[in-house]
Amino acid sequence: MADEVLFGTLDWLDMFVKLYNERPELQEALKDLDAKVGYEFTDRPDLVPKFVHMKEGVAVEHGEFSDPATMDYVIKANYETWKLMTMGELDPMNALMAGKVKVQGNMAALLKHADGFKQTFDVVSAIPTAFD
Repeated sequence: MADEVLFGTLDWLDMFVKLYNERPELQEALKDLDAKVGYEFTDRPDLVPKFVHMKEGVAVEHGEFSDPATMDYVIKANYETWKLMTMGELDPMNALMAGKVKVQGNMAALLKHADGFKQTFDVVSAIPTAFD
């Protein structure tokens, strides 16, 4: 098995973007999306929020952010919720409906791409991930 990458780090995000961009079916599902999507760990100030800029279905930029106003969407959850979703033990849509995940931004536009976002968890589950 490949070396595990620590969840919530830039190395983990690099791996996600690499694997995502190798999946044409995901790019097709999100081809109409041009947005910076931020991911925040609400209970872990030691983990700087991360983002991925999706354009025409391709992850064209990624990294850390400090100002939520620079994002089109910010998806927030505590570390345990992110962990459970990453491990495939919690469905992201169920987590959203249960209030375990909060989203800032135009929900109607985001829900238009819900299937594509849900498919990104296929990529997430393929990353050899370590949790602290």
